[in-house]
Amino acid sequence: MKKSNLSIFKKITAVCLLSLSILCTSCKKETKERVVIWTSCSEFAQYVELFNLTHPDCQAVLIYKENPSLSLPPAKDEVTPDIIVGSLLQNESSAKYFKPLDYLFDRKKIVPGIFYSQLLNAGQKKNKQYLLPVSFNLPAMIFANENKELVEENYSLTLENVRETAQKYTQKKRNGSFSRMGFTPLSSDDFLYLSVKLNGVNFQEENGAVVFDNDKLAHAIDYIKEWVNTDNGSIQEELDFTYKYLFMPNYRQVSSSRTLFAYTTSDQLFKIMQEQDLEIDYRWIKSDDLIPIEDSFTMMGIYQKSKNQANASEFITWFFDVQNQKTMLERKIKLNLNTEMFGIAGGFSAIQEVTEQVLPNYYPQMISNLPPANMLKTPDLLPPRWISYLNVVIQPYIRNSIIQTEENKKPDFADLEKEWLKKVFD
Repeated sequence: MKKSNLSIFKKITAVCLLSLSILCTSCKKETKERVVIWTSCSEFAQYVELFNLTHPDCQAVLIYKENPSLSLPPAKDEVTPDIIVGSLLQNESSAKYFKPLDYLFDRKKIVPGIFYSQLLNAGQKKNKQYLLPVSFNLPAMIFANENKELVEENYSLTLENVRETAQKYTQKKRNGSFSRMGFTPLSSDDFLYLSVKLNGVNFQEENGAVVFDNDKLAHAIDYIKEWVNTDNGSIQEELDFTYKYLFMPNYRQVSSSRTLFAYTTSDQLFKIMQEQDLEIDYRWIKSDDLIPIEDSFTMMGIYQKSKNQANASEFITWFFDVQNQKTMLERKIKLNLNTEMFGIAGGFSAIQEVTEQVLPNYYPQMISNLPPANMLKTPDLLPPRWISYLNVVIQPYIRNSIIQTEENKKPDFADLEKEWLKKVFD
């Protein structure tokens, strides 16, 4: 979230908290009608406003939490949440703080079949539904329309597809320097992380720690090193080319003809395509016919010690209604509200009908390549501090392992993890 938007959202939260505080001291009965929502998603301010307009007897208030999972359980002096919305909620430490939601299905308040099944299953534990999926994003490769004939696959690409197609596009000048490179893996740490996942490295939480297969990680890193050294001359040549030519946004990288492909994610892709008339196209990135959903996909649940479960259920039932999500999108466009976020809560809606039949009306670029429901793969369980760990430990380690030389050693995994632990717990 941008700082300006975060500041606005915090001000909204402060007003909500003040109102809630007044209500708590003046009328206990009325306070019970309030649904308290913890969320890291700024766009929920719009959804809550719409809910309140249509539910005068069941109002909701927001409290901003940068990482709701890390705020559980609430401090003694905090307002207890009824609903929690955010990413990384389905982990070992957070699961115990949520109520089972199967009663919503049993009472026909929500039909399980409306959701992408993989996302719905990700919110289950011991055959009980504790969390409901809200939104998700997918990795993609973009390219200029003028180069569409070079991309033979119509909907998705493997790493090998990307490499083979990029290699044909790469050219050198007479002096031996590169005039264009089909794709530069080192230009994006996010892509480097994705590439190791696509090569079978499954990061996951186990007894509070991050575990993975070291041999598979080493193999995945060797794959990228070989790719860069073989197709793009050398590590240094690719870094030099990236520094010299690919300093602009990724959509300009491909439109400039300096590179064929650039890496992005669906939230960034459709937001920029909606804002600007760009001559670009895209393909999803897959491995073994599966497309990995971004780690931070959003989920929603009811807090175990909610003081207002009945009205929390009412809000959740309202939110997961196709027509209501359509109204949310219509209202955002009509009132020219903050459109910094794509789709529903910053991503594709977890309701399949909304993503496939409603969102394309607002993002027409989706029509040619909808998320393939049978190919979606959810992440393994990850700890609440995963994003921090990824940014400080995993991604730097992958990059260091690729670019370091005998003369220029980089911090190893243990050093990076030690530094992360100091920042987090000191």
